[in-house]
Amino acid sequence: MNSTMTRNTQKTFEELSITSERTLPATPFPRKYIHSAFNDRQDALQAAQSLRSAGYDARDIYMLTYADYEEAIGRGQTLISSLSSTDLDVYLDEARHGRTILAVRLASPGQIEQARDLLAPHRAHQVRYVDTWTVAQLLP
Repeated sequence: MNSTMTRNTQKTFEELSITSERTLPATPFPRKYIHSAFNDRQDALQAAQSLRSAGYDARDIYMLTYADYEEAIGRGQTLISSLSSTDLDVYLDEARHGRTILAVRLASPGQIEQARDLLAPHRAHQVRYVDTWTVAQLLP
């Protein structure tokens, strides 16, 4: 990722098995992902830990900066033609203002409520599930 990390943050990444190297979500991003914004990067790290503890694979959890999110959306542009650009612009705006975007790929739609419930205690906002044809707002 494109960020300066403290020793504690690096240790947290290692404990979570989340790479500190810049990686972007794989196709079908942004579909089949829950997208969320965090004002505090530490809250995002704790949310990622909660997801890992609940059994989500670290390879399906992404913490993205503005540039990362913009690039990932750009790569998946052909996949999102059915979605309104404003559905995802909210995350670009959040990231542009220094917030961390956490995206988690779901193995099945049955994980939507569980993931929402794991993100909420860590002050996630703008929590939405992006599917093929719809976007569902899970938390404001």
